[in-house]
Order: sequence, then C-alpha cells, then structure tokens
Amino acid sequence: MGSTRIRFMMLGFIIGVILFFLKDLPTGFRMAAPFYGAGIGLLTDGIIARIKQHRDGK
Repeated sequence: MGSTRIRFMMLGFIIGVILFFLKDLPTGFRMAAPFYGAGIGLLTDGIIARIKQHRDGK
C-alpha cells in the first residue's frame, strides 16, 4: 500500500472511532463506524488515484 492509501484509511478509521463515542447513534452503527470509515478512506484514495492517472494519461 502506498503512503496516501494508508493515510486516507487511517483518517477514515479515526473519524469512525470518534463516531463510536457518540451515544446518540445506534449501537450497530457505532460498532461498525471505524471499519466503514476505513473503507470510505480506501474508496476516496482509489478515486483520487484514478483522477491523477487520467490526468497524467492525457
């Protein structure tokens, strides 16, 4: 994994952990939030990588 991929994944995970401590959210969502955040971070990195690759290709 590249450094940006890990960076976005960790940012998503940290945001998910912050959501974990919000008591107003349902328990199932709170337990899954760090993993959802990490997945969203990976998706964001993939989108950014494709945009950069597309720009470099032209």
